[in-house]
Amino acid sequence: MASYRSAISFTDGTEGAPGLRPPQLGAMHAVLGYWTTNRTTPATVVMPTGTGKTETMLALLVAARPSRLLVLVPSDALRTQVAGKFETLGVLQKLGIVSRSALRPVVGQIQHRFTTASAAKDFASACNVIVTTPQALDASSPEVREAILNECSHLFVDEAHHVAASTWAAIRTHFDKKRVVQFTATPFREDGRHLQGRILYSFPLREAQAQGYFSTIDYTGVIDFVDVDKTLAEQSVARLRDDLASGFDHVLMVRVSGIPRAKEIKPYYDAIAADMQPVIINSQMAKGQQREALGALRNRQSRIIICVNMLGEGFDLPALKIAAVHDPQKSLGVTLQFIGRFARTSVGEEYGGASVFVARKDFDVDKRLRSLYAEDSDWNVVLRNLSEEAVEEQQEVSDFEEGFTSLPEEVALRSLLPKMSTVVYRAPRNEWEPQNMVEFFGEAQLLTVPIGLNAEAGVAWCVVESRTDVRWGELKTIEEITYALYILYFDRNSRMLYINNSTNDGVFEDLAVAVLGEGASRFTGSTVYRVMADIERLVPTNVGVLDAHDRFRRFSMHVGSDVTASFSQAEAGTKSQTNISGSGFRDGDRVSISASLKGRIWSHETARSLKHWRDWCDSIGSKLLDDTINIDKVIGQFILPEPIKERPEGVLLAAEWPWEVHTRRADNIRLVYQDKSCEMAYTDLVPNTDSTTGPFRFTVSTDAWKVGYEASVEKGGLVYSAASPDEEVMVVRARSETRLSDWLNSAGLLLTLNDDRIIEGNLLYRPTWENDPFDRSALRPLNWDGISLNVESQTEHRRQDSIQFKAISELKGDAVPWDIILDDDGSGEIADVVAMRIDDSGLAIRFVHCKYSHGETPGARVADLYEVCGQAQKSVMWRRSDLTPFFSTLLDRANKKQKRTGVSPFEVGDVRKLYELQDRAVLLRPRLDIVIVQPGLSASRATTQQLDLLASTREYLNTTIKAPLAVWCSS
Repeated sequence: MASYRSAISFTDGTEGAPGLRPPQLGAMHAVLGYWTTNRTTPATVVMPTGTGKTETMLALLVAARPSRLLVLVPSDALRTQVAGKFETLGVLQKLGIVSRSALRPVVGQIQHRFTTASAAKDFASACNVIVTTPQALDASSPEVREAILNECSHLFVDEAHHVAASTWAAIRTHFDKKRVVQFTATPFREDGRHLQGRILYSFPLREAQAQGYFSTIDYTGVIDFVDVDKTLAEQSVARLRDDLASGFDHVLMVRVSGIPRAKEIKPYYDAIAADMQPVIINSQMAKGQQREALGALRNRQSRIIICVNMLGEGFDLPALKIAAVHDPQKSLGVTLQFIGRFARTSVGEEYGGASVFVARKDFDVDKRLRSLYAEDSDWNVVLRNLSEEAVEEQQEVSDFEEGFTSLPEEVALRSLLPKMSTVVYRAPRNEWEPQNMVEFFGEAQLLTVPIGLNAEAGVAWCVVESRTDVRWGELKTIEEITYALYILYFDRNSRMLYINNSTNDGVFEDLAVAVLGEGASRFTGSTVYRVMADIERLVPTNVGVLDAHDRFRRFSMHVGSDVTASFSQAEAGTKSQTNISGSGFRDGDRVSISASLKGRIWSHETARSLKHWRDWCDSIGSKLLDDTINIDKVIGQFILPEPIKERPEGVLLAAEWPWEVHTRRADNIRLVYQDKSCEMAYTDLVPNTDSTTGPFRFTVSTDAWKVGYEASVEKGGLVYSAASPDEEVMVVRARSETRLSDWLNSAGLLLTLNDDRIIEGNLLYRPTWENDPFDRSALRPLNWDGISLNVESQTEHRRQDSIQFKAISELKGDAVPWDIILDDDGSGEIADVVAMRIDDSGLAIRFVHCKYSHGETPGARVADLYEVCGQAQKSVMWRRSDLTPFFSTLLDRANKKQKRTGVSPFEVGDVRKLYELQDRAVLLRPRLDIVIVQPGLSASRATTQQLDLLASTREYLNTTIKAPLAVWCSS
């Protein structure tokens, strides 16, 4: 084994003398300094792709001289590449950092399994450095792996964003008492799992660009409703030809999402760039074919390579300077790695700037990437901002965890994922004694000694071990062993102590006294229901009731329709609600929360980290301290579900498909009738508003066919059936086919009735409060001269006598102009007209619902309002979750409508502006308002029944999504 002793002179090469470049030097010194503390928490080094991670590893090798180093890499190709650099010491001897007479390390690669532990040990002991992949190491038996790992003193992990995977994590766990350095360009994972360890050094992408590690990037978003793949290929190949003509030795990488897509895309490049000999590469090709494809690229027989996802980690080809992205990556981490492939530069070689072309189409990506793919995005600015924001977020968590001045060895801090649950105490003073937890539980019962403590953040935690006799027998040799996690957070400013226990049981008064002293008071009773105060349209999902007189049935849990009985029982003198779980809307978003009179507050979420749990506690505490909250009003505003035992009297205003139909359009659920199919999400459910009794009737309607259905109330609830057994629509998805009536009886619909009532499943929900009357003066009469009141749609012919044309004209005349006015009229529409603009308050969205008049003379027909009010209330679904389904659906519908009619659906703006609003919507608070356009309604002759219908519609829109309602009518 070589000693690789040498004369070493680490200098900053930017000062003129040969040496390491600033990021490599900075990272090396950060790690060496950290090791002087003898801490064994893994050190994380963040360096953008191409800034010298491998050179930093080499510098640490010769500076620290570990007795034996294990380097973990993710792929076979990277193993060969990294091993080669360790064998030659990379640029260290070339630059004179290491003397030319120095011995180089003995480097071994593990490519396959060892048969015996002794052979593995002999191999390891002969090496200074071992380079391998987790898969190659995992191929050997546990005894063999143990023999290899025991011989290694240090671990370097390359591309450390993989380290949360089980095979990687198992290897790193073996080095818990040894020195570990994790190298990555992206210190975050899209699944939220943490890399663990402390970020010691992070070289900003901004500096990497400033110091010439990255070339400038010219970004082009490609938009084409007809054939975006063809346009993208043409533009990217044109750039390649221009660069070649300018003397740049460039090659083009085409990125697609799968092998079928690669086969679909290749003919485009064959047709326009046959002389460039496009080739495909993917992981399922034989190794020889892969080498042949890459060889053709390297020797320039081919200048276009079509790859599935992207070329492997560590792939280095400086000429790769153009990217055509047909299917964008969906996550920030993978995108940053991808960009590093073609934006990195090589010292002493001139390849010019990089170019990237991205197909703009309906795709679901990380919200942070919207600004990157936005029209006219400056990637040189946006990229560094995205990278630094993501790294800073991880740095905050790292700093929070670094604040723990004591940590147990038995349980890793990053492995703690507590439930969002707490009991809250008010302290007598702004001091606490977290170390008293040790005496309280007894050191013998603590699995974790010392306790975890971050005094500055006010967080302490421990794991308590309990041993009890088994309950299923009298055995002296067997015990039941359980472990419970306790987390305490003390906010000195508010004097509030939050206690979390993994069993979600107990209130821990003795523990609170132990750390706070006498005088601590727990938040109990109805006060805890303050946490529900800002949630509107609260629906109880679970309610516990305690009967003070019934000794045999003291406690009962009520769910579903039974919660209504629990609320009425609690009004009796002997019963009280002990806990309530509810869901509703907060600022237009659906949320859920639970609270018990004993003081426990919880949700069904799991925290991503202790910091995440602590931040949630702060939000809970602010509500508990708000004395202005009226508890009686909170309880009184619950909407109690009622089981449907008979058909509720009233008019069916609307019927909606389950929300999943809109969010999972990729599943391609279609409705087929008489060999004509339509996507389910774009199929209308038109209610029959003529009856107030009997079955609920509605029509399943497309542009090609209409079929009647009904829902009858039977003993078990709603039963759906085709109005005529001979006219059954079929539901087709993948390779399955079922009758629509069977599908409806399984999935159900959301039915909206007049008087602000909803039927979901087999439960009826009706608010208990009275609606404020709809002020007649709020009706806005329009001048309908020249408009046929019984012509609703303008169609592709832009009929100027239509109600929709009139509504669009009104929008165009607004004092504040709209950025987008889009004609969305058609089966499955979001609204007849959708308007959007960005103003000082954020993103304004307006849905305009039009309805023709049943007569030429406006009057008091309430039936004229039924369907359009139902359409307005259905608008609520597009504010659910974020706006991704809304924009996705709107873009898809606009695309299909233009292809179908040959006419652009845009009255104002265009598809580029729509993409721009979608991109910017991520950072803006959306405001939605609804407009009903009904010339059949007369402002002067509107009846009480019509105004009541409008009032209940307005109330529903306001309490769910905070959307105001406007009504345009006749005089």
